[in-house]
Amino acid sequence: MKKSKTMQAKKAKQKVNRISMSLPPKLLVEFEKSMGKAGFTDRSKAIQAALHSFVDEYHWGGNSDDDSNNSGIGAGVIILLYDNHIYSQDRKSVQVQHLYGDIISAATHVHLQDDNCLESIMVKGDRKKIRELTMKLSQNRGIKSIKVHFMSLV
Repeated sequence: MKKSKTMQAKKAKQKVNRISMSLPPKLLVEFEKSMGKAGFTDRSKAIQAALHSFVDEYHWGGNSDDDSNNSGIGAGVIILLYDNHIYSQDRKSVQVQHLYGDIISAATHVHLQDDNCLESIMVKGDRKKIRELTMKLSQNRGIKSIKVHFMSLV
């Protein structure tokens, strides 16, 4: 219990930088509406969440030729929509996933309608390996849609 309180106190004492920003009035109004819908009551916390999303998107979608941007530890989910009867997509997906067991934490499979399936693969580890896994999964012909939500551990 003491350790937990110590950790909380340490987090509370983290240094913060204050910034000032100029925004068009309409953008601020829309931001505050969205902030309320998302459940934020503190503008600073909402802006921090937006900045984290921006940073995560940049880290994931950055130039793959830039080595400094190509590595990094993170976590996320790969979401696939596919027709499981085209070229045995479900079997191929499982085969690829077995090659990346070191970064896959869990996977779920949902049968939608007809031959459509939705799969979510939760991953954690090196961003480069997560990219490799995503690329290998996307090469299968049965894939209708693939999305990655990556979060860097900044």
